[in-house]
Amino acid sequence: MHESWLNVIEDLLLNIAGLFACVFFLSKTRMFRRIMVRGESSIQARIAMAVLFGLLGIWGTHHGIPIEGGFANARAVGVIAGGLFAGPFVGLGSGVIAGVHRYLLGGFTAEISAWSTVLEGLAAGLCGPYLREKRYSWPYAYTVALILECLHMLLLFVAPPLEQSLLLVRSIAPAMIILNPLGVAAVIAFLQSVHDERQRLRATAAQIALQIADRTLPLLRKGLRRSSSTEVADIILSEVASLDAVAVTSRDKVLAFSGVGVDHHSPEQTESIITESTRTAIDTGMPQIAQNRKEVGCKHTHCPLGAKIAVPLKENDETVGTLVLYKTAENSITAFEIELALGLGRLMSTQLELSRGEFQKQLLSQAEIRALQAQINPHFLFNALNTIAFYCRTDSETARNLLIDLGDYYRNNMNRFEGLVDLETEIRHVESYVSIEKARFREKLTIEYSFSPETKEVDVPPLVLQPLVENAILHGLLPKKTGGTITLSSMRDADEIVLCVEDDGVGMDEATLKTVLVTNPLRRCIGLSNVNERLRSLFGARAGLVLESIPDRGTRVSFRVPLRGNAVRESDN
Repeated sequence: MHESWLNVIEDLLLNIAGLFACVFFLSKTRMFRRIMVRGESSIQARIAMAVLFGLLGIWGTHHGIPIEGGFANARAVGVIAGGLFAGPFVGLGSGVIAGVHRYLLGGFTAEISAWSTVLEGLAAGLCGPYLREKRYSWPYAYTVALILECLHMLLLFVAPPLEQSLLLVRSIAPAMIILNPLGVAAVIAFLQSVHDERQRLRATAAQIALQIADRTLPLLRKGLRRSSSTEVADIILSEVASLDAVAVTSRDKVLAFSGVGVDHHSPEQTESIITESTRTAIDTGMPQIAQNRKEVGCKHTHCPLGAKIAVPLKENDETVGTLVLYKTAENSITAFEIELALGLGRLMSTQLELSRGEFQKQLLSQAEIRALQAQINPHFLFNALNTIAFYCRTDSETARNLLIDLGDYYRNNMNRFEGLVDLETEIRHVESYVSIEKARFREKLTIEYSFSPETKEVDVPPLVLQPLVENAILHGLLPKKTGGTITLSSMRDADEIVLCVEDDGVGMDEATLKTVLVTNPLRRCIGLSNVNERLRSLFGARAGLVLESIPDRGTRVSFRVPLRGNAVRESDN
C-alpha cells in the first residue's frame, strides 16, 4: 500500500520517538549505568551492549511501516548508535541481531536489508573512536549516520526486481535519509548527556571526599581507633547533607556511629553489633548496598534507617574495617552516595596505609635511638664512674657535682622519646655529658657555645647533638696530644636554623670522610649515621649532616632544621 511521504515521515517520527523513549528508560536501570556510564569493557559487558542495541534495532523494524514489499523503519538508529558509542564489537553484534531479525521477516529486500544492517553496525563501530575524540559530537554522529543510510538506499536500489526496488526507494528514502540520522544524533547526544551528568556527579563526590579527607587525615594517622573514628564520622555527617547517619567499624565491632539511630547503634549500646551486610563487605572486600530495612539488617524494632552503603577500609589489600553511610528512606542510596562512599573508602584506606607506614617509621626511629643509647651507656658509664671515684679521693665537691651531672645525663638518656624535643633540652643533655668528659680530660678539652636567639624556636630529634660532640672528642681531640676546643653554634638561614659542632682536632682525609655517614651495622660507632638518617627522615634531604674536614686542622659537622611552625621545604627522595 503506497503511503505519501508525509505519512511515512509521521509514522517514522513516532517510531524514532518510541525508540528514544526506550533508551531513556533503559538509562535509568542499574544495568545500563553499570555498562554504559561506568565504562565497563569486559566481554560480558560488550555482549550485553550488543544485545541491548540489537533489541533497539529490532524495535525499529517491528514498528516500521510496510511499503512496496519493504519497510520504512528506524532499525538503523539503534544499530548505528550502538556502534558509534561502544565500538566495532557492539556495532557488529547489534547489526547481526537486528539483521537476522529483518531477514526472518522475509520480502524481496530481506537479504540485502539484513546485510546492510550488519555493515552499518560494523562501519559505525569503526568510526566510534573518532567520535570519542570529538567528545561524542552529535553533528559528527549525524554525518556518519547520513552517509551509511545513503549507502543503504543504494544497496536497496540494485535489489532485484529493479522496478520494485525503485518504487521502494522512492517511497522510503527521503524520510529514512533525513530522520534516521537525526535519531542517531539525538540518541548519541542523550547518551553523552547521561555520561556527562555522571562525570559531574563523580566530580562533586570527589570534591566533597577530598574536603573530608583533608579534615580526617590528622585523625587517621594512628589508625582505626574509637576516638578518631568518632570524629571522622561526625565530620562526614556534617559535610554531606544528604546523609542521615555514618558509622565506622573495625573487623569485629562498631567503633563510631553518628546521626539518626545513635541510641541503639552507638558502640556503648549492647545492640551495637556489625550487621550481616556490613559483615559481607568485610569478608568479601566489596562494597555492599542495602536499599530497604530488611537488607540494612538492624534488629531494633523501631530503627529509622532504611538504606545504607558499606565500603571496606583496607591496609595493604587487607580489609581492616568499613565505612557505612545511612539514609532513613528506603531505596534512597543514589549514584551520588555510591560514588562518595567509594571515594571516601579509597581515600581513608590510603590514609590508613600511610599511617601504618608512619607508625613503622617511628618504631624504626625509636629502635635506632635505643641502639644508640645501648651503645653509649656501657663504656661512658664505666669511664664516668672511674673519674668520679678519682675525685671522691681528691675533691669531694667536684665528685658530688659530677654525680649530679651523671644522674641528669642518664635521666635524659633513658627517657622514652616519642617525638622532637626543644633545642634547649638537648643542649642541657650535652652539658651534662661534657661536664663529665671535661673532668676526665681536664685541660685537653674546652667547650664553647655560640647560639643565636632563634635557638628557642627550634625542635630537634633527641640524642642528635650529643653523638656529634662525643665523636668530636673521641676521634678529633683525643688523638691530638694537646687536645683542643669544640664549638657548638647556631645561625639563622631564612626559615631554618643551621646547627654546627666544630673541633680543631686531627681531622680526616677525603677517603675517610666519604665513609663516615655510610650505615654499617658492624661498625662499633653508629652515632653519626644514625643522626644523619633520623634528620633526613624527619626534615628532608637538606637536613642531613654536612661534614667538612681538613687533616690536622679539624672537622666541622653541621645540619639544618626548620624553625618551629615552618614546613619542610624539600622532601627526601
